[in-house]
Amino acid sequence: MFQAVRHNVLQASRHGMFASARNSVGADILLARHGGAIYSMRVDRGRGQVVATLADGTTDSAPNLIDPALKMPGRLNDDSKLIAAVCAATVGLAAAMTAAVGIAFSLASPEQLAGFTAAMGSYTAAM
Repeated sequence: MFQAVRHNVLQASRHGMFASARNSVGADILLARHGGAIYSMRVDRGRGQVVATLADGTTDSAPNLIDPALKMPGRLNDDSKLIAAVCAATVGLAAAMTAAVGIAFSLASPEQLAGFTAAMGSYTAAM
């Protein structure tokens, strides 16, 4: 009998009968707990749970939400925000300095440009 129930569950999951329940955290928890012993699953949206009926007729439920306070990998935390702010400030400062150098060279006279290049050491005014 267990093989027949397991076969029915596998067939139902292949045909999308558990589609609404299978796309949830609670369904993953229940599948990890009971595996092939699950006869049917449904989502109880009012309670935020997934309820599974098992092959022996009993039921089990699991929460369908992850705790928002849980530190999940890939989520932005305070460190990531700080690093992003420092990177943005660095890019902004580099852009401002590039613009300042461009403006200074565009407004400089040929004598000032010769003085800039002479002050740079190995560069010559002919460059």
